[in-house]
Amino acid sequence: MLRKILSGGRYFLIVVLVGILVITIFPTTLNGGSKEQLQGFVTRFYVQCLERQPDAGGLDQWVGRLLNGSQTGADVAQSFIFSQEFKEKNHSNEKFVTILYRAFFNREPDASGYSSWLGKLSSGTSREAVLNGFLESQEFAGLCNSYGIKPYAGASTATTTATTTAAASGYSSNGVSGFQAGRKVNFIIWGDDSAYDRPGGRVTGRTDINIFVHINLDTKKAYLVTIPRDTWYGGQKINGYHASGGNARALSAFEGFTGAKLDFYVITDFDGFAPLIDYFGGVDVTVEENIADSFSGCYLTPGTHHINGAQALALSRARHGRSLYGGGAYSRERQSAMLLADLLLQKRSMLNAGNLAGFLNIMGQYVWTNISISQATQILPVILSLKREDINISTFNSWPQWFGKSSAVGYNEAEKNQFFQSILNQ
Repeated sequence: MLRKILSGGRYFLIVVLVGILVITIFPTTLNGGSKEQLQGFVTRFYVQCLERQPDAGGLDQWVGRLLNGSQTGADVAQSFIFSQEFKEKNHSNEKFVTILYRAFFNREPDASGYSSWLGKLSSGTSREAVLNGFLESQEFAGLCNSYGIKPYAGASTATTTATTTAAASGYSSNGVSGFQAGRKVNFIIWGDDSAYDRPGGRVTGRTDINIFVHINLDTKKAYLVTIPRDTWYGGQKINGYHASGGNARALSAFEGFTGAKLDFYVITDFDGFAPLIDYFGGVDVTVEENIADSFSGCYLTPGTHHINGAQALALSRARHGRSLYGGGAYSRERQSAMLLADLLLQKRSMLNAGNLAGFLNIMGQYVWTNISISQATQILPVILSLKREDINISTFNSWPQWFGKSSAVGYNEAEKNQFFQSILNQ
């Protein structure tokens, strides 16, 4: 049975605006090779290959070379794999291949590819030759292109074409301009708790905000489902899949949990969200209870406030001492949705059909997704036409529960499955 989260005119507007926001501010890909984007690219190699966060000097050096064009993505990747620090780890072939998949493809190994590469190594193929196979792959080129980086000398960066799809997804939609279920669209929105100076390093943080979105382009109806971060799935909390396996593993987990093939993902983090708010000149928000959360740094009294990026991030993280909307993390999820709705309501005039591509490219500094321009242009008119009765925000029935020593969120499996199937049938 569906359980409504938001009701009434004011909350319905939030539903509509959040739905529109998904399309209007989320880019096709990282674009243009900005310093922040390149820091993300280099950090992934520190984390995946060297198993540590980057040192400031080394990070600046690599980013500088990518910015001035003196080195390509392949140059950076080779330097990490051939570094003395990496060699001294003396990884087994199994570990070596797994690292290549995670660093070069941003996903876990597929069974057939993994077996093939291990077979080559066992039969005498050198690690350098295997590395070259990854470097010359279309999937690595796609990863580089998504950061606005040339994959190798002589290649071009194609970061904003309609054919762009993210290698991180591990599969492509039914044509880059289509969707897995034809005229029905399924995707996931993630709020990642990582940052340059936090665990995950902008690569593999926990998804503490998870919103499943289903849109029927023919009926022009949208369905948003919030999934609590502590939802227990597959023997762990669902927000941990991204932390342990990046976009690919998280996509697989959320597909398994919802029973839906996801056409694309949308994700931002601490380093993206705060400057996004500042880019828009701040946002006016209404707070309905006194918030004094020393953990997040949010101190706001009831009423309307104009806040900047740092304050918006603190508000979106505030969960201690909260009482409304279910309290705790549930309050944080609701408040985050309300803040995004306020942002869109105040800034939506910045977007129109004529400036979609350029606007999305700017947003690429703050938010990441593997949606294509073609997909975005198909969804946008439907989203912008939504009326009050066209939107439904709900969640599956759940409750706090202990799983061994883990305090998490439990649910009835059959009831949950029926819930999501009813959404997909719409």
